[in-house]
Amino acid sequence: MTVLRIDHQCPQCGAPAALEETDRLFACPFCRVRSVLTAQDYFRYVLPAKAPASRELVYAPYWRFRGFLLFSRAGGEDYKYIDVNQLGADMGTLPPSLGLRAQAMKLKFAAPDMEGRFLPPSRSFTETFAAFQQRFIRGMGSGALASAHLGDAMGLLYSPFYAASRLVDAVLDKPIGAVPSGFETAAAAAGRPDGGVGFLPALCPDCGWDLEGERDERVLGCGNCGSSWAAAAGALARVDCDCLTGDEQGLLYLPFWQTACDIAGIELTTYADLVQAANLPQVVQPGFESRSFRFWTPAFKIRAPVYLRLAKGLSLTQPQGLLSPGRPPRRHYPATLPADDAAETLKVIFAGMIKPAQRLVEILPAVTIRPLSHRLAYLPFREDRHDFIQPHTRMAINKNLLALSRSL
Repeated sequence: MTVLRIDHQCPQCGAPAALEETDRLFACPFCRVRSVLTAQDYFRYVLPAKAPASRELVYAPYWRFRGFLLFSRAGGEDYKYIDVNQLGADMGTLPPSLGLRAQAMKLKFAAPDMEGRFLPPSRSFTETFAAFQQRFIRGMGSGALASAHLGDAMGLLYSPFYAASRLVDAVLDKPIGAVPSGFETAAAAAGRPDGGVGFLPALCPDCGWDLEGERDERVLGCGNCGSSWAAAAGALARVDCDCLTGDEQGLLYLPFWQTACDIAGIELTTYADLVQAANLPQVVQPGFESRSFRFWTPAFKIRAPVYLRLAKGLSLTQPQGLLSPGRPPRRHYPATLPADDAAETLKVIFAGMIKPAQRLVEILPAVTIRPLSHRLAYLPFREDRHDFIQPHTRMAINKNLLALSRSL
């Protein structure tokens, strides 16, 4: 899958750096300083311009999303992989999309000190994406009972234009049509881009040790004090971790999010509630009422059907009673999917758990799921010839599919 490439400079020594949009841990090859990339809410990128230096550029915002759309229907789950961008401002004849050009050139992070005028989005990402989802749902032929997006990357792309006798695309420095009505007025009122990229030292806030992780990893570990950290609101926040330790040699530990939720519209707070809601083939036993229900979702990128299968299987199994607090041994797979992204999919996962499926039409519209807290759990997988197999749950993941998921 194509990812955006970004030119930047090391915040410590100023050396040139080439990043990918999925990078969250930056290690400078010159000064060796490691930094965690952060954004206020989402990353903002600027396309390069070829316009004459005398021209004042006006940057138009385009929302960008790359990932999976997930749908729950009475007949089961459906999904579609998409890589789209769409104009986020109401501005006449500006191109509605940038097409693939952002994937074919090196971008820069938008910064408040950049020259030019930046039009603010008049529609939020949520509004833009909801409209896109509805168009896709209508094209499916039958309505979706629940929908969600499982994002690999989302952000805001700024593309440069300027007004001469016609509207000029400053990326190519070629006219593309008449100047839209209100363009110059909106440009005069526009200002600098908000937000910007931040760099945090990749040091443990507790003990000052170097944090360990891969360039696209969202949860970094401290090899000294055993704590785990993730970027949140411009700082490093502690992540609570659990692990199911295995006795076998050569195990690979995969990360999963355990999410405790406030669920309205159906009684689902304990394992006893789950047995009834999912119509599991077992009798409610003493102690089921004391086992709290949690959603389980992969904390790593994987294709949508595998993601849904793992999330549904572990949410039905509820293996948190087997865990102990702490990080896994060194051979573990990186947590590349943030908890907030996984939380977007909970209603679709919930729909896949309810049996019989005919009940969904009646139950699902009234159900609301509000995440309360997240814990990261590492489960051991034994390596077979073709698969990684979890010994306790017998769930399997194809080895090649897991390897290819790093490029999603």
